[in-house]
Amino acid sequence: MFEGNQDVGSAPLPDMGGDFGERKSIFQKIFSKSETAIPIILIVILLVILVLAFSGWDYSTIPVIGPGLQSIFGAKQYNVLVIGQPKPVTVNNIMGSPDFTKKYKFTYREEYLLDKYPENQLKPYDFIILDQSEASSKMGFVKAIPYQLSKALESSVASGKSLVIIGNSGHVVAGNPDTYGWQEIFGTMVPVDCIQNISLESPCEVPSPVVGILENSHISKVLDGIEQIPDLAYTAQGVPGLNLTTYNVNIASGEEWMWIKDLKTNKQYPGIVVNKGLLGGKVVYISFEEWGLIPGVIHRIFEYIQ
Repeated sequence: MFEGNQDVGSAPLPDMGGDFGERKSIFQKIFSKSETAIPIILIVILLVILVLAFSGWDYSTIPVIGPGLQSIFGAKQYNVLVIGQPKPVTVNNIMGSPDFTKKYKFTYREEYLLDKYPENQLKPYDFIILDQSEASSKMGFVKAIPYQLSKALESSVASGKSLVIIGNSGHVVAGNPDTYGWQEIFGTMVPVDCIQNISLESPCEVPSPVVGILENSHISKVLDGIEQIPDLAYTAQGVPGLNLTTYNVNIASGEEWMWIKDLKTNKQYPGIVVNKGLLGGKVVYISFEEWGLIPGVIHRIFEYIQ
């Protein structure tokens, strides 16, 4: 029985040992956990950014935030080995231009200095340029390279590093005239070769002076937007073409990205031919020695092979 005026509804509930406090919504639970998680995530992101900064990462490849990170930590500078001696127009417009030197550090080595342990000497470089356009012959043959260097370059490209070959550079092995032409020296990784014509003349020995224009073959998207050099607007005004020293080599494989049209004879010559290896190493062949005249194209090629 109940005494007095006790209110049954106000009787205390028994202690069931549980926590029956205010229930939190799903959003409150997420927020409470994120208070701890967000600082940890930010620390991890900061550590990753610092690691990439000291490793020389190219921030420009990161979408959206790349330019901002690059402005803070600076752009990655690629190490480029130049074997031989390019023409002055190339030294001035490429190797000596701030547009290139802020991103690429060029080191010059003469071919005869790379005959001993060339594999170790090539390792520090991101890609290699073989340009003997102005090189004097210290190896006994014009445009020759040491045998050890030829094997090191072949191995380097096979393992994923890229190589740019200019004109007739490196088409002969020093001390072994029977080893002749890039296909025999390097194998099929080089997309062009020296094959004698009907007059028994080798295109690698006989340069072809040309006043011409470079035309886009539209095979690769790398050169999208570049129709020809000099530009159509200039040639329409009677501006002459480029003065080039080219080699009418034979295209053996790969893709011809640009070709040369001789304005006097309308004859066509190979211009820029590219081949890509199984492990990512690329070989770019530029048939003319004055490649410093086309810095816009070279910018895109360097970005493609770096």
